[in-house]
Amino acid sequence: MHEYLNHRRQPEILELVSENSPVLREQCRRLTKDEILSAEIQNLIDDIKFTCSEKKTGVGLSANQVGKPVAISVVAIKPTPGRPNLEPFEKVCINTEITETFGEKVPLWEGCQSTALDENGEPAMAKVLRYEKVRIKYFDESGEEQEEIVESLVAHVIQHETDHLNGILFTDLIDKADLISYQEFSKLEK
Repeated sequence: MHEYLNHRRQPEILELVSENSPVLREQCRRLTKDEILSAEIQNLIDDIKFTCSEKKTGVGLSANQVGKPVAISVVAIKPTPGRPNLEPFEKVCINTEITETFGEKVPLWEGCQSTALDENGEPAMAKVLRYEKVRIKYFDESGEEQEEIVESLVAHVIQHETDHLNGILFTDLIDKADLISYQEFSKLEK
């Protein structure tokens, strides 16, 4: 039996680090298959998923956003106050690489749970140019290597989270004067 199955525990909500934290600027460490299958990493994945499910905003979270500089991202798309019609979608991507891009970059609204928070603690939003379709290579949470093409919002979120793994924040890609509050964004999107 796999080591992790013997160490299953209730997931916890993790505290997010702020944009001033040096861990957000680090290149995240890639994981081996044995590390991916360890109880420590499997519990971290469960905690990141649970944290995403408990937040009312946000459609993804990387491990360095909770202070762990390892190359794990969870895409956790769900309806949010600003995007009430989103189809739920979840994917764990470890050691993610974008191996091919398709077409031109397109603008989509983006925020980040670790950066540019407004006075209510919600992410400020801005349009960010990213590829609408990308080919990705990654390991899933079972340690199996995967390769696939993703598009639309999933591609956008994966590019955002992969940037996190490389120490890049979405605010590095925009003019900060273009940021709007989450409340303003919510009114735009309805």
